[in-house]
Amino acid sequence: MIFLTYISIFLFLCLFVIVLPAFFILALESLVRGHDLSTSRLVTRALVKMIQKYKPNAKIFYDSGCARGALSVRIKKSLPHLEIYAIDNSAVRIFFAKFKSKILRHKINFQKQDVLKTDFRNADVVYTYLWYDIMLILEKKLQKELKQGAIVITNTSHFQDWQPIEKVVTYTKILKTPNFETLFIYVKK
Repeated sequence: MIFLTYISIFLFLCLFVIVLPAFFILALESLVRGHDLSTSRLVTRALVKMIQKYKPNAKIFYDSGCARGALSVRIKKSLPHLEIYAIDNSAVRIFFAKFKSKILRHKINFQKQDVLKTDFRNADVVYTYLWYDIMLILEKKLQKELKQGAIVITNTSHFQDWQPIEKVVTYTKILKTPNFETLFIYVKK
């Protein structure tokens, strides 16, 4: 009975000392830097299918704007042969992403870096779920840097001038947000 009391106290202290401060830090980070909207599992499954369809021999995957790394971890689990580079401009989000991947024992290269300063020349697949205001700059950067045959998959926001080879609607509920959780697939020619 005393043993159970000690375990209860230990679990409560873990919750109070570790989980609540971590939640508070992430909430504060979201207020300061903006949202870190996660890619849903439904979109992840569609993304895996698109990689298998358009770039089955891909070796290097970039998750630009990876937030806390949930998508990168799911991609590594589904496609373990991929070398994954996950980029985000928030040290806090990268810290939690690295922590999660260590616990799950997934080898993912998380980097705190500005997406617009990232070198994408060796990428086979680039995924992005970023704000519209960055997409025009990112589009030009990727058109210039990517090797021929590389694919880019954007979620919700899309490129202005680069025409997608396919558009995959993953979210079927009627929303006022056009293209919500729609994947746009581009191939570098």
